Amino acid sequence: MHLPPARPLPRLLTLLAALVALSLVSSTPASGIPIEDYPQYVPQSTCSPTPKRGTVILAEYLVKRYPGSGSSGIARSCTASGTSEHKEGRAFDWRLSAEKGRDRRYATHFLNRLLATDGFGNKAALARRMGVMYVIWNDHIWSASSHYAKRSYLHSACATVKGCGVTLRHRDHMHISLTWAGARARTSWYDRRKGETTTPVATPKPAPKPKPAPKPAPKPKPKPKPAAKPDPEPAPKPKPAPKPEPKSDDNVLDLRRRPYARVVVPADGTTTVTSFNLREGASYKLTAAGLYSYGAPDEVADPVCAWARRSAQWSATPGRARKSTGSLDLSVNGKRVFGSACRTRGHAYTAAFTATASKPLRLRVVNQRREASGSLVVVVSRRGTDVSRALPSYPSLVPAPAATPTAPRGYGLVAETVTVPADADGVWTSKATEPGAEYRLTVSGVADLGGGVRTDGQCLWTRGAWYPSASMDLRVPGEDHGNLYVDGVPFSGAPASPGDTCASRTHAATYTADADGRLRLALWDPLGRSGNSGALTVRVQRLTALAEPTAAPSERVRKRRPEWSQGHDWFQVGTDRPEGTVSTMKLRRGERVQVTVRGTQRSNGYDADATCVRTAAGWLPRDPENTLAQDPLELWVDGQEVRWRALGRFETCSEDVHSYTTWFTATKNGPVRLAVLDLDHRDNKGTFDVTLLRD
Repeated sequence: MHLPPARPLPRLLTLLAALVALSLVSSTPASGIPIEDYPQYVPQSTCSPTPKRGTVILAEYLVKRYPGSGSSGIARSCTASGTSEHKEGRAFDWRLSAEKGRDRRYATHFLNRLLATDGFGNKAALARRMGVMYVIWNDHIWSASSHYAKRSYLHSACATVKGCGVTLRHRDHMHISLTWAGARARTSWYDRRKGETTTPVATPKPAPKPKPAPKPAPKPKPKPKPAAKPDPEPAPKPKPAPKPEPKSDDNVLDLRRRPYARVVVPADGTTTVTSFNLREGASYKLTAAGLYSYGAPDEVADPVCAWARRSAQWSATPGRARKSTGSLDLSVNGKRVFGSACRTRGHAYTAAFTATASKPLRLRVVNQRREASGSLVVVVSRRGTDVSRALPSYPSLVPAPAATPTAPRGYGLVAETVTVPADADGVWTSKATEPGAEYRLTVSGVADLGGGVRTDGQCLWTRGAWYPSASMDLRVPGEDHGNLYVDGVPFSGAPASPGDTCASRTHAATYTADADGRLRLALWDPLGRSGNSGALTVRVQRLTALAEPTAAPSERVRKRRPEWSQGHDWFQVGTDRPEGTVSTMKLRRGERVQVTVRGTQRSNGYDADATCVRTAAGWLPRDPENTLAQDPLELWVDGQEVRWRALGRFETCSEDVHSYTTWFTATKNGPVRLAVLDLDHRDNKGTFDVTLLRD
């Protein structure tokens, strides 16, 4: 996709703009990385469709950062019509669906981060640092030339929005165009991500045709026990105690003595007959409002419309009576009187009604599902009467947990288990993640969200069954409430055992950190935390390997120097020093030396010695929570992992004297370095006493 080119600026204005940009960069606080100015629009002028390095890094970052999203490609053929940065390898189509609640939240989260002001007051800081020229998503565009202000977007090939396909409307993907600097990974955001892999992103040739939305997976059948509990109706505003409707001698409703009459209509399809008559030939205002459920959590309707899960929007159902449910409309004396336009704000509808005879109203929800829950309200009044007090009212909803612009710092996270209470506003990990590093998040347990609703962080228990996605409020059937949020992004994991997504109460997912700081974990309860109980357990384990200790520099053998024939050496190794300690003794390649070490260290809240760590189960050779192939807190000899033999009365771990020995054969000429393998040495305490004895 492309934008119309901007008008060329006079040479003098261009020079002034460059000087202003230079002054903005130079004025960045010393403690921050200089930031780029808002980029200019530079359309495609050549054809070089090979994906550029920066574009590939951005594509990989988004797909990893937001699990379940995908790539619709970078490159486009030179023979394709139109001008497009895809033909220069500097545009990426991020596969998201505007019809999926999760993907809409992904898009909102990324755009909010892209346009947020950083801690130094730089507006749209991430967009400028990435070199984003413009973004198109879901009928809107954010252009750097307009300082990323949100504007409506209509593709030039479309006359109207309704006549435009989902791809041209960018409802099945988000288009991101980069400047040449961003595409070549030469902006400040890429400077912080040096060394990232750039696996080629699959590029469809030609561009894929829009696919029909996939059919939703069948919902698990509700179990007979425990019995399904209906969702609580929204609490209405306080009303005075009901009074009998004022009627005349012929049972006709008298609205001179009372402004309106309120009738409750059950949603299970039974007919409600009013206890009063309307006067023949008289005109009334009928107001209908409310929401009800006729089955699964996302099967919700109001007096006129029903929630359509495929299009993720409210839709009227006239003339489309469903075999299993009926039309789901509210009928008055067997007719639809409230029109077909959806009123999603308040879900209240009005209609003028003239009585053809002095008889009662027959009100019915055209629904064949007897398991429906909830009801609708119909209010009969004169035209112009305010009936708002008689209609259902709804509480304000708590928004989904958002990302924190600046996360608190901490020591490096290798493995940590966190408890996330359901009645808390989220918790932080005590350790910090590293940008670009991958972690495994394992969520287990069940928390109670009140009203008979429970969550395991991935699935929601409601109506007597577990659902992969369900709403706790009938106004927003497409939301995924009860989900665990990780730094503002909904957790999306796989079950610990293959099979049904919701068969297990344990789920795992891979998370790629994009910031240096502690993770914020929070449960989303839109109705508030009052009355919630229980907690989830989240285990965070690093998957990216640690930087290993290196060997001491090699040296040329000098026979007359005493260190080349030195028989023994003794020194201490500070566990807080990443570089460790280099011996005075120097070895020739192939020479053997006996290494003996004694002492303990403390790091990441663990007590350890040269090779073992203390856990709840006692001293073990390896921390069971560690998922790395490496063994953190192990003492390495000259860049090599060695096998330590315990001294004392224990065979594996020297729990009594914390002393170990090993034989080491030099692989080069020179001294040996002893250092502790760890992610972050800043919180390490303790020293090791080391003795070297030449063989």
